[in-house]
Amino acid sequence: MDATLWWTFLLVFVRITTFMVTAPVFSGRQIPALYKIGFSGVLSILCFGMVKDPIHSVELGTMILLIFKEFMVGIILGLVANILLYSVQLAGSLIDLEIGFSMASLFDPTFETNTPLTGRLQNIIAILVLLSTNGHHLLIKGILTSFDWIGLQAAVPAWMDGRLSTFLLQCIVQMFMIGFMMAVPIIGTLFVVDVGLGIIARTVPQMNFFAVAPPIKIMLHFLIYIFILPSFFYLLRVLFDTMFQSMDTILKIMGG
Repeated sequence: MDATLWWTFLLVFVRITTFMVTAPVFSGRQIPALYKIGFSGVLSILCFGMVKDPIHSVELGTMILLIFKEFMVGIILGLVANILLYSVQLAGSLIDLEIGFSMASLFDPTFETNTPLTGRLQNIIAILVLLSTNGHHLLIKGILTSFDWIGLQAAVPAWMDGRLSTFLLQCIVQMFMIGFMMAVPIIGTLFVVDVGLGIIARTVPQMNFFAVAPPIKIMLHFLIYIFILPSFFYLLRVLFDTMFQSMDTILKIMGG
């Protein structure tokens, strides 16, 4: 093999590996780092021969800049998808804060943070739905398609003109909107329950409010959650559509 092909493979490998480190599902700690590197290497071998503008001869300083650019492209693509998936965890955190489950938390290997109970449950459901609908295939297709939009030697002017940062802020806004939409039915109902229990506590002071309120709220939480579960799957569909559209948009912004 020509030495220039090794440089081309290195740039492809850097972009795919950094994407795997930040993308949903693949970035979780439950997948060993050796498997991530091996899978990235296999994808790089399959992809680097189809790159339109392979590296021929560049100076060492230019190669360092190209490696840094590929690192940033992979990070940004994975970050856009991961930001939107955080809305599921945000909704669970808001619900647990209202119901009182926020005092107990579990370690989430996907996000590598302590996640409340409902947030962990919704995160598992979201990942299962993503895998069952072959969403992970679309994520892999997105990083492979990025080489058609952003060449190995191409510059990315969107990093300097503000379009990229503006779009990332829009993704964060969409994350909060979808998260609030997932949490509003339960939060609104539990707020009404809190008002009703507060009135009962004032009118019947003999009742032990702190012994009665938590079980009632927990029971209503699960009843409402079962009732609104179909709408949660609908919002997951909206979330995944938004995620893949955002990845397509970010490729057009950086490739334009």
